[in-house]
Order: sequence, then C-alpha cells, then structure tokens
Amino acid sequence: MSTRYEYSYLETGHIRLLHILSVSPEIRVRIDVVPLDTDPAPIYAALSYLWGENPPFSRVIVEPHGRYVDIARNLTVCFQHLDAFIGTNIWIDAVCINQEDDEEKSRQVSRMGSIYERATKVLSWLGPSADNSDAAIDGISNYGKAAVDAGLLDIKKELLETWPDVGDDPANMRARDAVVELMVKANAAEGDADRAAERFPRLAFAAITRREYFNRVWIKQEITLARNSIVLCGFKQTDAESFHASLLFYGLLIVWETNEYRAGRHARIPGPFSIEELMAAPDGPWALLKQTNTDPAAGSAFSGRRKFLREGGKKPLFELLHTSYVRNGALGLRSTKPLDKIYALLGIAADAVESGIYTDYTKTPDEAFEQAARFLITQGHVDVLKWCRTRRVNPPTWVPDFDANLSYTWSDDMGVPLFKATGSKSQPITLVHEMNGPRPASLRLHGVCLDTVVAVGSVFVHNDGMKYPQEAARQLFLNVKAFLERTSKYTKDQWDDALWRIPICDREYHPTSMYFQRATLERSGRQFELLRTQPVDDEKVMAETMSYQATMRYENGARPVLLTAGYVGLGPMETMAEDIVVLLYGGSTPFVLRSTRTQGEYYLVGEAYIYGVMDGEMMDKGLEEEVFTLY
Repeated sequence: MSTRYEYSYLETGHIRLLHILSVSPEIRVRIDVVPLDTDPAPIYAALSYLWGENPPFSRVIVEPHGRYVDIARNLTVCFQHLDAFIGTNIWIDAVCINQEDDEEKSRQVSRMGSIYERATKVLSWLGPSADNSDAAIDGISNYGKAAVDAGLLDIKKELLETWPDVGDDPANMRARDAVVELMVKANAAEGDADRAAERFPRLAFAAITRREYFNRVWIKQEITLARNSIVLCGFKQTDAESFHASLLFYGLLIVWETNEYRAGRHARIPGPFSIEELMAAPDGPWALLKQTNTDPAAGSAFSGRRKFLREGGKKPLFELLHTSYVRNGALGLRSTKPLDKIYALLGIAADAVESGIYTDYTKTPDEAFEQAARFLITQGHVDVLKWCRTRRVNPPTWVPDFDANLSYTWSDDMGVPLFKATGSKSQPITLVHEMNGPRPASLRLHGVCLDTVVAVGSVFVHNDGMKYPQEAARQLFLNVKAFLERTSKYTKDQWDDALWRIPICDREYHPTSMYFQRATLERSGRQFELLRTQPVDDEKVMAETMSYQATMRYENGARPVLLTAGYVGLGPMETMAEDIVVLLYGGSTPFVLRSTRTQGEYYLVGEAYIYGVMDGEMMDKGLEEEVFTLY
C-alpha cells in the first residue's frame, strides 16, 4: 500500500515543479526542485485554477517511489483534461507547496507573483465543458482572433470610451472599421436562421465569463502577471488575447446595435432575443436579458493584464480595490480568507510599499480593512467612503467591508467620478495621525454642512425580479414630484429639470459607449416622459426606455430626500429625518451622516445625490468649515 509523499525542506529562492507522466487512469508526476531566480528562468507552465472544496477527492502519485499527495475535486478534474501537457513541467500550488508547513506556505505565497510572472505560460483552467462552453470557446477563437488581428487590443482605453471616435490615427481608424465589419456580420447573422453558424455565441459567451474562476481574487494577480496565457475549458482552449478581445468586441457590439436600432437603421431589437420573446418571458424581460450579461470580473482581469504587458507598470491599490470589489449588479472577487481581499492585490499594486500594508495573518479583517481605507483617504481618495454602504450604520462606518458585496456607487463610471461636489477643495491634512479621531477606528475629515434632512420618501429598489418595473419607477417619480412641490428653492426650469434627473442621479448610458455620462434632455428626458405617461406593457415603450430603466438600478435601495432649505435629491435607503448632508473636501458627492449624539461625531450613512450642488456650486457660498469625526 502506498504511503503519503514526504516533502523535504524547500530552500528560499527555489520552487517545486511537477513533471506530468500521466493523467489517466492515474495521475502520475515526478517532483523536481529548481531555483526560480536563474537567468534564463526554468521552463514551466503555471496553473491558475479554482481550488474549490478542500476535502481530499483523489490522489496524485509521485514517482519514482509511488507515494501520494491528496488533491481536491476541482484539481482532479483539471488533471484529467491535461493530456496535451504530458511530458511538460507545471507548477500547481496545491501540490508544489507543502500545505502542512505554514512557514513554507508563507515564503512561497510571498513569491507567487514572481512564479506566475516567470512562467513560460499560464494555464487558466475554467472548468469542464458546460452551458455550451465549447461553442463559446469556438466563438472566442473566431471573433476574438479576428478582433485581435483587426487591432482592437491596440486601441487605448481612453479611445474605446469615446467609440466610434478613435481619433485621427490611421491605424486606429482601420481597426475601428474592421471591428465594425465584424459587428455587421454578427448582427446580420443573429436574425438569419441560415447564418446561425456565423453568429457570435452571446449566451454561451456570457455564461463562460460568469464562471466562478473569474471571481477568485488570486486570479487577478495570476492573469495580470502572465506573459503568455492559455485559457482552457473542457478539452477546448484559446488564447487570452482572443478572450479579452471578445469581451471588448461584445461590449462594443451591444452599444453599436443599440445605437443603430434607435437611429432606425435596424428593425430588430438589439441582442439575441426578439421583442416577442422578451415580452413573453415568464419572469419578465429583465430576467431574460440578464442571461446576456458578462461578468465584469472577467473584463477586469484581462484589462489589468493588458495594461501590465503594455505599460510594464502596476495599478494603484485604489484602482485595484475598485475594479475587484465595487460591482454593478454582481458580486465582487471572493476569497476563502477575508484578509486575502487586501493581501492578494499587493503583488500587483504599484503603491504596495508606500501603503505600509504587509501580509500578516495575525491581523483581524477589520484591522486590515481599516489600514487600507485610511491609507487611501490620506492619498486623497475620499470617495472610498462611497463604498461603505454594506456597513450600514454600525461602526466603523467609514471603513468598507471588503468581505461583503460592495454595491456599485451611484456617481461613478468605472471609478471615474461624474461629479465634483467639492470643486477643487481637498483635505488639508496629509499625515495619518492627523486624521486619527479621539477614539480607536475613528477618522477626522474637513468639510461643510449643507443642510439637514427634513423628510424622506419611499424606498425604491429596482431588481431583476420585477417583470415591469415601471410601476415602482412611477412611485419614485411621485415621491420626487411631491418634494419638489414643497419647495421654492428651484426655478421653474430647474424644477422641470430636477424631476427627471433625480431618479437617475443625473447619469445615463451613452448611446455609442459602454460607459455612463451625465444625463441629457434629448435622451433621458425623452425616455422619462415615455416611461411616466405611456402604458406599462407597451412593447415600444419598454424597448425605448430600457436605458433610463437600467440606470435606475439601486440594488441597495434609494429614497428621495428633502432638506430643510428645500434641496431635493436621493439618499441611501437608511437615510432618516434629522440626518445631515455634508460636503467632505475631496469627495465628488455629498454624504449623509447621522449624529452619535456627541458634538461633532457622526456615523456615515452613505453617498447622496442632491440636485443643484453636484458641481461645486456650494464651495463659494460662505458655508463654515467644520471637522467631522466619523466612527
């Protein structure tokens, strides 16, 4: 009977590599110890995968003595799909690191960034075939590769945000035109049964991006640092560049089709479903449309890799935390250990050393989260406070709970603020100790008090379970309208303007972009009138107001608020009368605070949208500066 493999001491600077001998009927390997920091580096692949359940499921036989290492189910299934890699060297953390030796684990985990960066290739294992994933990989290989060849990945992010305006560079213009040709092909095939084989597999592609793999926080580092990356799903494979290009192509395709439809150049509603299918969906059109949504985690992972390879630099911790955990309608990246929500990003954070945050598993999650939040605020990122909704009003309310699902902020797009409520003002303090409040876990920030909440309206939650959310939307309109009728703060023109801007926090989906912009009367104002006045089940109204409805998505809830001086806006669902609305210097939005009943001390409730104060209008009104202590 075989015995368990005994790991020998692994010297610093060395790693173990598995030489795969067979994967069926038994998984057999040879383990070699090699130095990592050699030039040239050892030739090996590194596996990036989802650990899954921890209990042992099967064994890896280690030759030449036939001893074994227990492995979990996910890794077992992965090995069974690695026929093409028999005879090659591969690094797999579950086997190459002695999981029973905490000292070795600490040393090896601290080197994981180098291990993935130096690997000849990184194998991203998504899991076995399911949900038509073979068709998804084929579509990625076809459309994604064509988009790569067209030059889509060479167009900078800033130009993608203004698509189809990509500037006057001939290379970018040629790339755009080639990508539009692909869009025309995909769109034409969607409505033609004879061209079904030419379609971009939208539902299968969206499903594969929602694989749990993309939502593991360590994956972000592993994909970012991969010089050469292969994506494996079942027995199919494609390259990371084609996968990334497919994500960009699909996003641009939806925007392009929507624009063409609204301009009257296309009769078919955008997407894989007809208007008849949407209206007949048992759970409503939104539930059906949800199947076409890609998970932002996949896009975040590949865009981080693209930037790293292109620019050779890492991202600031603020940007990494935002793209990892602040999500629109989706869960953020997950980890078994809450501390890894911070520690797993340090290897790809440009300011990791400056932050003073080091991997230390003796800390509690709250201690690590507070250290990260305080560092970011000292760097000028007061908008971190907008991530704190899941804390509700339990102290420390100003520290985001990164172990929870952080709701997408109302006033940002991809981390870029749409507003500038405090103008050019910033916090006048730069050192951490100057921000410390009188008690542990407290924070002192400068700003001005705008006003006190005198009344709140009904809570509005727009979720995917609503078949026809127009009725709930109309209730929100009525609440806003009632508050506007109680105030003389605004002129008649401002009153009319506020009525349709407030429900969507003055933002809209741009018809030719994947990103939000400030709302426009021509687009959002028109849709508001249709939504407010036309029959709830009218197919044309549903189609033409989807942008406005999609913008009114407050997963954590929102409620109209009326301030003493007559200002009207939206606050978090937890907002109560007697809460105050403040402008904290450096913040792009107002914030709602609740008194602790001690002078100058408050709990943070959350961000707010207040009509008429979002662009710095109050910074020259002579409001008295105060210091607010947050708990």
